[in-house]
Amino acid sequence: MKNKSLKHLFLLTLLFIFSIIFISSFALAQTGKSYNLKLLAVQETSAGYMGSDADLFLELKEGSGRVFLETVPLTKLDTQISTRFAKEIACHHFNLECDKYDFIYTIKAKSSIVGGPSAGAAIAALTTIAVLDLKYDEKTTITGTINSGGILGPVGGGKEKLKAAANAGLKKVLIAPGTNSEASPEEENKKVSSNYTNISSSEYNQTNNNNNTDNNSFLNNSLSIFNLTAYGQTNLNIETKEVTSLDEVIFELTGKNINQEKLDIEVNPQYNTIMQELYGLICQRTVDLRESLDQEQKIDSEIENQLRQKNNSALNASSKGDYYAAASYCFTNNLVLKKIFYEQKRLPLSRYPSLFTLMEKKIDTLEKDLAQEEISTISSLQAYMIIKERLQDAKKQIEKYKENLKLENQNKENIENNKDSENNQNNKENLMNSTEAGYLLAYVEERYFSAVSWQKFMEMDGKKLVINPVKLKESCQNKISEAEERYQYASLFLGELNLQTIRERLDSAKKSYDGNETVLCLIGASQAKAEADVILGTMGLTEADIPRFLESKKTAVERVIAKNTAQGFFPILGYSYYQYANSLQNDGPFDALMYLEYSLEMSDLQIYFPEKDIISGFSFKLFLINQERWIYLAVGLIFGALIGFLIGWQKKKPLRFEFVGK
Repeated sequence: MKNKSLKHLFLLTLLFIFSIIFISSFALAQTGKSYNLKLLAVQETSAGYMGSDADLFLELKEGSGRVFLETVPLTKLDTQISTRFAKEIACHHFNLECDKYDFIYTIKAKSSIVGGPSAGAAIAALTTIAVLDLKYDEKTTITGTINSGGILGPVGGGKEKLKAAANAGLKKVLIAPGTNSEASPEEENKKVSSNYTNISSSEYNQTNNNNNTDNNSFLNNSLSIFNLTAYGQTNLNIETKEVTSLDEVIFELTGKNINQEKLDIEVNPQYNTIMQELYGLICQRTVDLRESLDQEQKIDSEIENQLRQKNNSALNASSKGDYYAAASYCFTNNLVLKKIFYEQKRLPLSRYPSLFTLMEKKIDTLEKDLAQEEISTISSLQAYMIIKERLQDAKKQIEKYKENLKLENQNKENIENNKDSENNQNNKENLMNSTEAGYLLAYVEERYFSAVSWQKFMEMDGKKLVINPVKLKESCQNKISEAEERYQYASLFLGELNLQTIRERLDSAKKSYDGNETVLCLIGASQAKAEADVILGTMGLTEADIPRFLESKKTAVERVIAKNTAQGFFPILGYSYYQYANSLQNDGPFDALMYLEYSLEMSDLQIYFPEKDIISGFSFKLFLINQERWIYLAVGLIFGALIGFLIGWQKKKPLRFEFVGK
């Protein structure tokens, strides 16, 4: 009897363990399975460049989101960076559970291929297919870059790649808008380098407009423009189709619309109320500053015209309910008017030290008050970020004034001690004048006023998050890492000298991190990443391609904002930048793109902060994210227990009757 009971117990234990293993294995069924997609590239030969195909393989292993890449033969460094970049975009775009896998990518080519990001869209597509274990058409492929928001960018060598696709037996090639130009890789590099000389948020629009004019001239003179779709169909019997986003790529490959849910942006009523009030404060200040000017002194006609244009833009924006853009236009006018105010006043330089000291005290008081505020929602975090940024801008101008004042005193001392008339003349030319001091003070005062106005957003409601110094530091580290990756990626094509503004912004973010100014770090690193993404996204685009690319980016931003507002996270800064980008779309498309990128970065910050739903030491959100694993485990336990009970019951039943019979 005892032996039989032990035997039954042993059998039940084996069945129980087997059930758990079986169910767990089923849960990760796609792990270990290999997925394959054809890549199209250009290969350098003795006769020049020609099309070539390669194979992209992806295998998932249970892990923590790490990326491994093997290339045969070896490729350039940008292939490694673009692989990681593409994987991250796919995971984020479709909200995939990528943190439970390690990604092993293998690229096998027949010979060395030209390095570049042209495999980015294919890598992002295969990543999505593998994680979701989707069936897909292996006779279709994609050539193009992948950019923030899941937007595709064009690449060169289209004609050569179509020939390679036909030779490889493919039936359809997906291409990004702007790919319909026959260009060798050398010409593409010229095209890229002619597009960008130095990027900064203030000069971006003018720089790119000028360079794109030259670029279009270059294309018209040296490239043969033709329709790739017609060429592929007529000469190669291969279908070519333009797609703008990763959503379209996945649909063409699998027939599935993953992001098919249409969400509308739900604007927080508190946001509209507070932003309208902020607009009223800043634009009323325009009226007050205008009245404070000496009306007998006429303003330069060109400046007067600029003031009038900004005022009209503010009125137009406010009539559409875009109060952030309206307030921005008024702020620009306030800055100009305040500078004119100090020009007219002609204060002696001796008055300025006390005025700057007064502003320092005001800023210090505001920062102390701000430190007492509770930051527990995305709205309060973003309000805190923008207030700190404005105060930091003001403090930089105060430091600049102090440096100028120090030089001023040195120059005066040199004049007194130096009898050399020529040197004295140079020292006198370097003396600071009241106009320069007035300009600096005007900026400090208006930046401070703007910061005070934004304090009202600290009162907004929202879903509570864990936003503490530890989480802020972690988010800052992550954002710096993301921005640094984008910067390094862009520098491979443009060189570090052409990305100086981004480098300076990144270094400033790191300095803020070291000084425990994590909020400043977070916004600075986010801006650096956005600016690098603009460059990466527009490489290869002509001016004619920009409107469609802009529209795709706008759609991506709207989807992110809508998704997060539906979940109770209203990104006040992300939405404000989105509105401002809309107001810039007709006049400055590149500036509009910049603010759309800023919006993307500011609209998804809640991913770095867990919700305040803690149960027995575990985050409820973490449970929801991993609920599939918990379900499989529960099913395995129930299944094993049920089998064990049935077997045990049937075994015990005859034993009991036999005992009673005796």
